[in-house]
Amino acid sequence: MNVSNRKVHKFIGLVVSVQLLLWTISGIFFSFNKIDQIRGENYLKSVEQITPQKISRISFDEAKELVIEKTYLKPISVEEITEEKRGSEFRGRNLPLYKLSSLDSSDKEVNVYVDPSLGKIVAIRTFEWRLWDLMWGLHIMDWRDRDDINNLFLKIFSILALISSITGIILFFRPKSKA
Repeated sequence: MNVSNRKVHKFIGLVVSVQLLLWTISGIFFSFNKIDQIRGENYLKSVEQITPQKISRISFDEAKELVIEKTYLKPISVEEITEEKRGSEFRGRNLPLYKLSSLDSSDKEVNVYVDPSLGKIVAIRTFEWRLWDLMWGLHIMDWRDRDDINNLFLKIFSILALISSITGIILFFRPKSKA
């Protein structure tokens, strides 16, 4: 069985091209969006540097007051989060957290996460953040947790993309054989 280099290159190129397309689309998305808006910092009234210090745990009502005082949002509901959830909006944060849900001026859901032990807003999650997070997962090929930039899929597809690029350059300069 004699398979030509060009056919092997085309097959690898076809397999890799889908992920290259996702890398390109997500990269364009990242470059056209401001990270401070993705993080929801535009909802904060003022950004202040606070040194975390231990205070007595705040209540749901105090968390609502904090969000009203520090943001342009009005909380609709409050829930306490005590268990980690895979791929969640609050991953990487110390638990417990209060999740305060609200709507922005466009009626889009905005979740504000408050650390009840610190009495501090630790994250604001918007539709734009959720879209960013989805694109990030596609970009790093970690579709479930969206945190692991050293996963096997990413390594394999990166190597295949490199091989495809190098063989494409070689085949470009190599004359076609006459069949």
